[in-house]
Amino acid sequence: MKKWVHEQLICPQCLEKAVPLDLTVREAVAEDIIAGEMTCPDCGGRFPIQQGIAVLLPEKTRTILDDRGGYNTPAMLSAYLWSHFCDFLGDPKATDAYRVWSKSFQPTDGDALDVGCAVGRISFELAATHHHVIGLDTSIAFIRKAREILSRKRLDFDLIVEGHVTEARGFTFDATRDFDHVDFIVADALALPFRRRAFATVAAINLLEKVPDPLKHLTEINRVLREQTAMFLFSDPFSWDEAVSPPERWLSGNGNPQYSPRGIDTLRRLFSGEYEVFNPPLAICDDGDVSWKIRKTANLWEHITSQYLVGRRE
Repeated sequence: MKKWVHEQLICPQCLEKAVPLDLTVREAVAEDIIAGEMTCPDCGGRFPIQQGIAVLLPEKTRTILDDRGGYNTPAMLSAYLWSHFCDFLGDPKATDAYRVWSKSFQPTDGDALDVGCAVGRISFELAATHHHVIGLDTSIAFIRKAREILSRKRLDFDLIVEGHVTEARGFTFDATRDFDHVDFIVADALALPFRRRAFATVAAINLLEKVPDPLKHLTEINRVLREQTAMFLFSDPFSWDEAVSPPERWLSGNGNPQYSPRGIDTLRRLFSGEYEVFNPPLAICDDGDVSWKIRKTANLWEHITSQYLVGRRE
């Protein structure tokens, strides 16, 4: 964890009190903390830094660290690395999803947050226009790889072809890219470990359907997003899954009359200030559909249409 990140953090278990965390550094290389611990002086919560990765999960959600399946598997790492960087790899099957999502980023006096960053592509794009960028995810495998890219300015990975057959893929980032002001942490989208109004820009790509409480996720984004001169980039395919969240918490597609039948219409209402999820409201300045792919093997693909909104506060 880079030392400047600590200045941004509060205890994820004491969000209402916004309690800063005490830092103990046991090993560091220049500005990067390799081993240490953060402690909450109020609740006594302890948050480790190991191999450079800070874990800011509330105690009630730390069981996810024991999950060696899901997004922590080599198969998912291969799939998401291809999806995030396929255009850099020169793959003829690449999409322009990340170009479309990032076209609204403008030079901004402030910091940016990438919620559900996976292996970091949006965070790297935000780095070109923001002072500091923090990406967060619950997958340690994803965060470890994103931090490796940071340190090396190069991506190398084994792309799964079929079964255990893989092919080496890699590229070096342009030397002009400045990654010194980017970092990645393990944290919970439902308990963002940051003070109110800390960020000028927040991005949340394809995450809403993957959290157990979608409305709380959006409420947390509102809490950390600035009241003025702020932007929120949202995108999601709204492929609700009962294994992730109960239907009564879905924001569409469940017959609940308080929401619209389609998710993108519910989000438009939320952006406008309905239900006071976003307060102040967000004026929609761009919207559309993005074609995105997840490549699982040479013969197994997910083709996804993700609907996006860009909201601004002047």
